[in-house]
Amino acid sequence: MNFSEIPENPFIFLSWVTAIGLFISLSEATIKIKLEKKNSYRKRIEMIKSLYPNKLV
Repeated sequence: MNFSEIPENPFIFLSWVTAIGLFISLSEATIKIKLEKKNSYRKRIEMIKSLYPNKLV
């Protein structure tokens, strides 16, 4: 099978391009959601630390 040629049917080619684009988009969204969760957790911890004093005398 020779993959260097564009298929005769443009529908097949566009289907592959769309599938690859969707995969990239979903991967990017997953990474952004994970980073957002980490940043949210970090901000919450910093806010809790700022509310309570470090040393109780």
